Amino acid sequence: MTGIWRKDGETWSLVGPSDYRNEEELHDRIVEAPEMLPLSGQPEIVAPYREVPLGGGSADVLAFEASGRPVIIEVKLSRNNEARRAVVAQALAYAAALHGATVEELETTILGSHLRKEGHTRLADAIEEHAVESQSFYGNLEEHLAEGSFRIVFVLDEAPPQLVTLAGYLEVIADRITVDLVTVSAYEVNGAQILVPERIDPERALEPEQPRPRTTRWGRPSPATQGSARFREAIDEVSDEATAERLRGFADWADRLASENLWRIYTGEGKENYSLLLRLTDENVHIAGFYLPKAAPEKNYLWTWLGVARRRAPRALPKLARTAGLDESKRAGGTTDITPDLLDALTEAYREASGIQAV
Repeated sequence: MTGIWRKDGETWSLVGPSDYRNEEELHDRIVEAPEMLPLSGQPEIVAPYREVPLGGGSADVLAFEASGRPVIIEVKLSRNNEARRAVVAQALAYAAALHGATVEELETTILGSHLRKEGHTRLADAIEEHAVESQSFYGNLEEHLAEGSFRIVFVLDEAPPQLVTLAGYLEVIADRITVDLVTVSAYEVNGAQILVPERIDPERALEPEQPRPRTTRWGRPSPATQGSARFREAIDEVSDEATAERLRGFADWADRLASENLWRIYTGEGKENYSLLLRLTDENVHIAGFYLPKAAPEKNYLWTWLGVARRRAPRALPKLARTAGLDESKRAGGTTDITPDLLDALTEAYREASGIQAV
């Protein structure tokens, strides 16, 4: 059983988590040490502010990634009925209120009282305490506010299953937000308080059922291991040598560009497919992945998440959709016709998403 174990004499016993007296206690811990939150992409969180007025309510915590992206943090105890549904609606309402705000409105109206309490007039004064370069921070912040590109974090002592499902669905359908669901368990050990944060991975993966464009199936994410080794082992099991060589070529191409830090490679194994997923280096999402059906490996195909490309690589999107034979307005689709032109278009999309100049 996972947990904290304590030895008393000759006996080991499981230490049960302590109950938070109220939500404010958990709020305090998050504001005191936002770096404890295990968020996807591992961003540095700066300038956390409590009870920020937004959209007729108050966001529990409004903070920022060091890159300039706003972070809306909602804190709930699992015994609170709002932890199941209302918390999602609240977070979206705060995000909607923040969307389209100017930096000036953020500093004077939304965060004005918080900044003044700290003796600051501008957000730059607060972030510079964290050695963040204010010019790039402000430029990125302005862009995120205009686009509504935010991170939403739900923090609880325990995650109700219904909230796990809602958070996963929200991240799948919303291209411009990143959703993190984090539990923070508290323990008392020898008079010291110990916090154990854990990121919960919701059901968020789009995995196609069969290699047909524009056909999707919502399902659990397949277990993933970093690197292409497991995918290559699956290729070795393919009896048709021509198909196997073609797949090895895809894996070689993916590994070569991963060495340039263009993406991180993960191999997944689902009930029906092996997958080679090309994950962005700064965000837990993919623009594309190779799929190898276990029952029919010759029908291997490329699946493209156009929604992610639309958000992260808008200039490369038209060419990527065209070479993949997909409708640019769709969220995702697959193709078995994996041509050199398609791989070039995919490379361009990842370079744009990663801010890497073409060579």
